[in-house]
Amino acid sequence: MAGWTKADYDGAYRYHVERRMPGGGPPPAENRPGVVIRYHRLYMKPMIAAMWAKLQPILNILPGDFVCVVGAGFGWGVEAVIAETSATVVGIDISDYIATAQSTTEEAELRAEVAAAGLDPDTGRGLEVMSFIYDAQPRTSVVVLQEDMSSSQSKQAIRAALGNVWPSVVVYENIVDDTWTDTDIINARNAGNGFGGSQRLIWIYKPTPARTLQNLFDLLPAGSEVISTDGLVYLT
Repeated sequence: MAGWTKADYDGAYRYHVERRMPGGGPPPAENRPGVVIRYHRLYMKPMIAAMWAKLQPILNILPGDFVCVVGAGFGWGVEAVIAETSATVVGIDISDYIATAQSTTEEAELRAEVAAAGLDPDTGRGLEVMSFIYDAQPRTSVVVLQEDMSSSQSKQAIRAALGNVWPSVVVYENIVDDTWTDTDIINARNAGNGFGGSQRLIWIYKPTPARTLQNLFDLLPAGSEVISTDGLVYLT
């Protein structure tokens, strides 16, 4: 397994935090770049929670469902699904970075971001920024399994995490991008459809010029659901 690296996450997300702080920033007189954070809780968790709040009326995941969220990252989507539905939920992600870092806090990464803007995270403006972006809490309240559903052993690990129950819903949390081939998508769909019994397969996807919602939908088996991340367009 490997999946996305920290560099991949850093490249995909960029949030200018000083603009959100009282007084904005950085002060022009300081002539420095502003502090940015990447795939971190302050930025990502509210955004993902808002996405799931929009999607839940369409998804209609029920309290009695057993849900596997694929591509869960640090699990903020898992937290959101639990909050929105009270379902039993497990997240999976193949990233070595996620598997290694999920048990740590964000402190070291956030201190590095503050230092990259030329500030000391322990004094002055740097300390003010650290106080705004870091609350000494864990990254997440859930554990994300490093599983890919491709083997019986992997599926059994997911089943065990759900309380020895097969998932009734498998949600692909916006994991497809333009680097994915048709074969990659077919392999992922087969893995998600290979549990005991039957599952709803839900693909959450932000369309791109290279792969539209319809194009993704056409690669999936009958009964799959494809839903736009904005909650406005969906195919079933």
